[in-house]
Amino acid sequence: MGTTANGGACDTSRLEEPGQRETANEKVARAYAQTLNDHNMDGAKELFADDCRCIFTKADNMEMEFNEMATEIVKIFDAFPDFNFRFESSIDERKSDGVVVWSDFVPNGHHTGKPYGFGPCPAIEASGKYVENSPETIYIHVNEQGQIIKLVIECEGEMSGPPGIYTQLGGFPLM
Repeated sequence: MGTTANGGACDTSRLEEPGQRETANEKVARAYAQTLNDHNMDGAKELFADDCRCIFTKADNMEMEFNEMATEIVKIFDAFPDFNFRFESSIDERKSDGVVVWSDFVPNGHHTGKPYGFGPCPAIEASGKYVENSPETIYIHVNEQGQIIKLVIECEGEMSGPPGIYTQLGGFPLM
């Protein structure tokens, strides 16, 4: 997977609240968000353990390996050169289990790149259309070595994940 630059991404380095010290796990979560907004899937891959599982709660707890998810994300980046995850909340580490929770991720971008298709659905030519998915809450499980071992993506609305993007572009409703 290649690295693609994204000049319009959110800079997560400015989100640490004054007087607050981030934990090591929160720093891993922030690094993951930054690699996504930089379209740097090679950098993201370095943050994940080899056997990491990615779970999507909206899709009946669909599970996939990180490499499978990364392949789909790269397709999105190719179709949406300005794609990023906008968020307004801060990250929070649940002290009971060390899971980092980051809510209100809002995937968005303009379809100005390659045609985009989801799964077996036909690709839709770029039209410049803006898409904005429903907010997501991400649960990031980090091991003692500082690697992400499980990523749970909880979507909060109908327009979520790649099916939501495809539907907004005019593909048949998948939801």
